[in-house]
Amino acid sequence: MAIVRDFSELGGEVKTEVQDCLRAVLDTARDGMALIDAGGTVIAINKATVQLAGYAEEDILGRSFDVLRMFPLRTAIDIESRFRGTMTGLELPPFEADVCASSGEQLKVEIQLSPWKTANRVAGAVVVMRSTNGSRTLLTDPSSHGKDDRFRALVETTSDLIWELNGRVVYTYISPQVYGMLGYRPEEVLGKTPFDFVPLQEARRLTKTIMAAISSVQSFRIVQVPNLHKNGQTVFLETSGVPFCDEQGRLLGYRGIHRDVTQRRAAEEQVQQTIKKLESTVESVIQAISLTVEMRDHYTAGHQKRVNQLACAIAREMHLPTERVQIIRVAGLLHDFGKMFVPTEILIKPGKLNDLEFSLIRSHPQSGYHVLKSIEFPWPIADIIVQHHERMDGSGYPSHLRGEEIGTEARILAVADVVEAMTFHRAYRPALGLDTALKEINKNKSTLYDPKVAEACLDTFLDRSFKWENV
Repeated sequence: MAIVRDFSELGGEVKTEVQDCLRAVLDTARDGMALIDAGGTVIAINKATVQLAGYAEEDILGRSFDVLRMFPLRTAIDIESRFRGTMTGLELPPFEADVCASSGEQLKVEIQLSPWKTANRVAGAVVVMRSTNGSRTLLTDPSSHGKDDRFRALVETTSDLIWELNGRVVYTYISPQVYGMLGYRPEEVLGKTPFDFVPLQEARRLTKTIMAAISSVQSFRIVQVPNLHKNGQTVFLETSGVPFCDEQGRLLGYRGIHRDVTQRRAAEEQVQQTIKKLESTVESVIQAISLTVEMRDHYTAGHQKRVNQLACAIAREMHLPTERVQIIRVAGLLHDFGKMFVPTEILIKPGKLNDLEFSLIRSHPQSGYHVLKSIEFPWPIADIIVQHHERMDGSGYPSHLRGEEIGTEARILAVADVVEAMTFHRAYRPALGLDTALKEINKNKSTLYDPKVAEACLDTFLDRSFKWENV
């Protein structure tokens, strides 16, 4: 039972003296005491409260008890429930609860709320907190001080930032590494949320991830979240957290690690830029090789580029993955590279070729293969090029491969190569036209050409209205 006396009728000096005496009594008490008004705001505390929790007075005074970072979610709910009962004038029995100290400790305390009355009305509540010697630290076993010290030393010397959030996603512990990582001292972070340190556009994504984990009581891992350093710079943190619960399985909060990945991210971006430069260089080399081949034979100028355009269109019509379309694009630009080793007078000879000249022409897939196989492409470009004149019935060259022995990319190039060659003018004959070329593909789609590739080619022209771009 709380004993409250109304001193309102005492004289000013006497009342002040009495108030000073009461303050002295409260400040010498070993139990933590706090006065809460009817609105739930803390209006007075004694020194024991400050010593118990380790927070400064300004961290507690003037704040609502249900948002104080010293109370985990479960404790805050219990206090709120009992506070409503106390406001009716009831004297409630004490209960055991947790208090989050500023050091990161979770202390077991006994809490009692009693009504605070003035002028015959309940004006608020008196909260008394008494340590029950059941304190347990954030990450340690309380049975051994030596063990506790070792774990604390580990937490405070590791390069990663260790943290704890309560059920309201408020920091209740943050290791000293926060200063070197984000420029804040631990006391500046405690009582705030992770969302307070990220740009606005990232806060929403972070909120969804954490809230989804909380709703299902699951661990989470968030890669490369931009955080704002105190000096305004962006620091990328990799964050992972795991839930911890009370004995009844109720969620109390999350504990986890922030890892600074800013330098790693910068290194990854540099690697990506280097890869892009290399890809650009390789692309330039491929284009240069293709142009060199075409410069030797003005009749076939643009042939490789047109074959490349049609082959890629057929591949897309067949719904091949983007990477395989890229493979076909490169192979299409290089498929006649072996003609570099065929005498120019044969390439540009008007009229019919004799057997020797034709055999030299037929050697270009093998010649291209021998050179290009030494280049470490990320794809089997040389194999595709050596097969692009093979036919499904084994009548092609140079190896007379059949059916599935021929790669899909080479089968696509074979069809594109035939259509382009028949459509456009050659030194030894005039252009036969697109209609003739498509009739050839349709007529021999199971004997010479892969039927699926042939159908895709016909669809590309007849349904998709394919047109060669200017080359």
